[in-house]
Amino acid sequence: MRKKVLSVLLCATLVAGIAVGCGSKSSSEKSSADAKKSDKKVITVGCEATTPGWIQTDEKGKLSGYDYDVWQEIGKRIGYEIDYKVMEWDSLWVMLADNRLDSVGEQISYNSEREEKYNLSEPYAYNLYSLLCAKDNEALQSMNDLKSGMTISCETNTSDELIVNAINEQYGIELKPTYYDGMSVQDVALGRCDLWPRAYTSCVTTVKEVDNLRILGNTNVVESNVYPFAKTDRGEKLCKLTSDAIKEMKEDGTLKELSEKWFDTDVTVKPEGSKDLK
Repeated sequence: MRKKVLSVLLCATLVAGIAVGCGSKSSSEKSSADAKKSDKKVITVGCEATTPGWIQTDEKGKLSGYDYDVWQEIGKRIGYEIDYKVMEWDSLWVMLADNRLDSVGEQISYNSEREEKYNLSEPYAYNLYSLLCAKDNEALQSMNDLKSGMTISCETNTSDELIVNAINEQYGIELKPTYYDGMSVQDVALGRCDLWPRAYTSCVTTVKEVDNLRILGNTNVVESNVYPFAKTDRGEKLCKLTSDAIKEMKEDGTLKELSEKWFDTDVTVKPEGSKDLK
C-alpha cells in the first residue's frame, strides 16, 4: 500500500514537473516572440489616400500610387517594413506630433514653416501648380481671365494658402479662399467654387476621374515634395535613411521610372524658370 502511495506521489510530482516545464517553455517562447516583434523594423506612414496618382485606393480597395511605390522601394533599400495607415488629414499631423506616425506620405510640399517643425527628407518630386475649373464655367477660358473676388478652394492645414498668395502675386489679383476640411474638387465641378489649385500631375488624373472639370492653366509656382519626420532621435535617423535611399533612387533612375509609370512624365526634375513655394 505504501509503495502504491509513493508511486502515485512520484507520478503526481513528475506530472507537475512536466506541467511546470511546459508552462515555462510557453512563457519563454512568448517572451521571445514579443522581443522579436519589438525588434521588428517598421516605419509607420500616414495618408489620406485621396490624391489621384500619388496615393489612393484602387478598385480592390488596396493602396496604390507614386508615393506608395516610392515608400515600398525605400523600405526595401533600408531594410524596413512600411506600414501605411489611412486617416483624416488633420489626424495625420496630430499622430505625427505624438509619435504614433513616423511620417506622412501623400505629396507633402516643402515650406519654411514645416522645415522649422519637422525633419524633412530629400525632395523626391517637383510639381508645377495648375488650376482646375468647371468645364461649363464660361467666365474662365484662360489664366488671363482670373479676377479678384473669384473663389478658390483651400484645404485646411495644407500649403493651399501659400499657393493662393503666389497666384495673387503673379497675376496682381485677390482671389477669395474658400476653406474645406478635406478634398473639395467636387464643389468646383458643381460650380460652388471657381478654382481648385493642385500640382499638374494631380490635375491630369483628377479630370479623368471627375466629370465637368478642365485644366485652366499652369502657374509659375513649383512645390518640392518631401517626407516629414518628427524632430526626435528616431525621426532624425529615419529621415537620413529615407533621404539616402531617395538619392540612390535618383542616381540609378528608379525614381524617374516610378514617376513615368504614374504620370507619363518625370517629376523628379525641377521645371526651369519656376518659382519655389516657400
